[in-house]
Amino acid sequence: MCGIAGIVHLERDQPSSSSELSAMGRALRHRGPDDTGQRVDSGGGLLNTRLSIIDMATGHQPISNESAKTHVVCNGEIYNHRDLRRELKQAGHQFSTHSDTEVLVHLYEEHGDGMLEHLNGMFAFAIHDQVAHRWLLARDRLGIKPLFYAQHEGRLLFGSEIKAILAADVIPIEVDEEALELYLSLRYVPSPWTMFKGIRRLPPGHALSIDAREGQVREWAWWEPWRCPRSGGSVDADTAADEVRELLSDSVRMRLMSDVPFGAFLSGGLDSSGVVALMAQHMDEPVQTFSIGFSEEARVDERAHARAVSEHCGTMHREVDCTAERVELLPQLLHHFDEPFADPIIVPTHQVSALAREHVKVVLTGEGADELFGGYTRYVRDRSIARLGMAPGFLRSFLAAAAHQIAPGHSVSRALSMSLQSAPERALSWVTAFEADEYAALRPGASLSAARRLYEQMASEAPVGNDLETLMFCEQRSRLPECMLTRTDRMSMAVSLEGRTPFLDHRLVEYVMWLPHRLKVDGGEEKVVLKKALAPLLPASTTQRKKQGLAVPFAQWTRHGVEQSIRRVLSPEHVASRGLFQPGAVAGLLDHWGAHASRQSQQVWSLLCLELWFRQYIDGSGQQLAPGTPLSEVV
Repeated sequence: MCGIAGIVHLERDQPSSSSELSAMGRALRHRGPDDTGQRVDSGGGLLNTRLSIIDMATGHQPISNESAKTHVVCNGEIYNHRDLRRELKQAGHQFSTHSDTEVLVHLYEEHGDGMLEHLNGMFAFAIHDQVAHRWLLARDRLGIKPLFYAQHEGRLLFGSEIKAILAADVIPIEVDEEALELYLSLRYVPSPWTMFKGIRRLPPGHALSIDAREGQVREWAWWEPWRCPRSGGSVDADTAADEVRELLSDSVRMRLMSDVPFGAFLSGGLDSSGVVALMAQHMDEPVQTFSIGFSEEARVDERAHARAVSEHCGTMHREVDCTAERVELLPQLLHHFDEPFADPIIVPTHQVSALAREHVKVVLTGEGADELFGGYTRYVRDRSIARLGMAPGFLRSFLAAAAHQIAPGHSVSRALSMSLQSAPERALSWVTAFEADEYAALRPGASLSAARRLYEQMASEAPVGNDLETLMFCEQRSRLPECMLTRTDRMSMAVSLEGRTPFLDHRLVEYVMWLPHRLKVDGGEEKVVLKKALAPLLPASTTQRKKQGLAVPFAQWTRHGVEQSIRRVLSPEHVASRGLFQPGAVAGLLDHWGAHASRQSQQVWSLLCLELWFRQYIDGSGQQLAPGTPLSEVV
C-alpha cells in the first residue's frame, strides 16, 4: 500500500516538475511513511510514498525495467505476482527485486495496455514508457484503490488523493456545481466527478492512455462487469455454495501474502466472520482480530457476537469502545477525504483502524459481500415494493397521496410513492439523502437531476433485466467503490494501515454476478448462497443471525454535546453567509431532526460535512479551518 503521484508533460519545453512533485509527496506521506522515491525527466515525473508490505528491503519505487527506459509506481498489491513473475522470467525478463510492483513494468513490456487483464489485485498505478513517450494510468476493476487526475496548461497531474494534486498549487480551486448536487443526493461524490472543477476521479476498471508526443489523453474502460462471460447453464444451490466457498477461500489465501504482521476486522456478522474463519484455515498462528462497539447504545453494539466468532475460530481478539467524544475528530477525519463525505461510520472505522495499526500493518475486511450477494434489507423491501407496482397506477397514486397527507415521511407513505417509480428511480431513492421536494425547499430552483441521470445510465448497463439485479448493479458500480471502499481506504491509510477485501476478487465477482437472483435474495432471506457456503465454517448463530450492520448511535451522540456543535456550525448566520441554502429551511430541518433523528440525521450530517469541507478547502486564506480543530471549537 502506498501513495502515488505524478506529472505528465503534454507539451514540450515544460519546466521541471521536481519541486511540485516533492510537494505532492509530502501531501501523501501518511499513505506511505516508510519510504519516498521520485523520478523526474523531461517527460514529467513519478513519485511514490511507500508503506512496506512485500520485499521491504528492495521494493523502493519507482521501479524500472532492464533498460531503465520504462518506469512504474503503484499503490496496492498484485496478488498473482508470483505466477506472473514465473511466466515473465520464462519469456526472458530479468528482475532486480522481489516486489510485486516490478511485475507491472515487465508485463507492460510483454503485453502493452493488454497487461491489465492479466492482473489479480487491488491497484492504482502509473507507467512511463520513455521510448514511446507513452504513459499508462490504471485503476483496479472494482475501484478498491483510488486515482485522481487533472489537466492544466500542458500538463496532466495525478495522485492517490486529491490533496496531492492541490499540493502542486497549479490547479485553480473552484467548486463543481454538478458534483455538489450529486453529493447532496448521495452523501458522497461519485466518479468521474470530484468537488473540484477540473479534477476527475478515474472510475473503477478504467485506464488513461497518454500519448505525450501528440498531447493526447484517452480514458477508457478496460473491465466492464456486464461483458464478463456468463456462467454456463443452470446451477443448483449446493453447487453454487461449494464454488463460492472455494473461490472465497482462494481469495483469502492470496490476500495473506505479506512480509509483515496482518489481521482482520471482525464485527461478528456473516461477512467478516467468514473471512476470519477462512484465514484460520490457511494460517499456522492465531488470527489477530479487531472489533469496535458502542457502550452508549447496546442496540448497535455487536461485540458479543464478535467475541463468539473469535472463540469459535481461536483468534487473538482485541476491541475498542467508540463514544461520542470521538466525533470531536470529525474535521480531522474529513480532511483525509478532500471532499465532503457524509457517512458517520468514518468515526468508528478510523478508531478500529488505529487499534489494528498498533499490532499489524495489514487487515482483511468483509467489504463488498452485501453488494455482491444481496445483503441489505432494502433488497428484500424493494422486491415487495416492486410487487406493489402490479396494482393499478391510479390506485397507487391515490394511496400514496393520501398517505403523504396523513404521515409524510412514514415508511408506508414512502413505499407507496416508490411503487410509482422505475427500477433506477427506486435504486436512487433507497440511498438518497434528500428527496426532490426537500431539496427544492433547501435550494429553490435547483434539482437533483444529475443523480437521476447517473442512475438511469447505470441501470441501462445492468447485465440482467430484473429490478433486484438492477438495484444491486447500481450499488456495485457507484456506492461500493466511491462510498464503502473510499471510507475504508481513507480511514485505514490515515493511520498507515492496509485493508484487503477478499470478497472483491474479480473471479468471485464474475461468478456471483451471473447466479440466479433467488440464490442471493429469496423471499425475506438475504445472502442465500453465501450463508450456505459459510455454514460449514461458522456456528449457526452467526450464519442465521439477522443482519445488523455497522451503525453509529447518532441519537445518543447528540445528547452528549454533539448537537450543540452542529447547531453552531449550521447557524442561520453561517448558512446565510455561505449562500447555498435557505437559512429557514436548514433551521426547520434542525428543529425537526430533534424529534425524528433517523432519516433527518443523514440530512443534517450531510450539511455539516459540507460546511466543514468549505471551511477547510474553499474559504479564503486566513479563514480556512485547520484540519486538527476539534468539532466543539469550530465557530
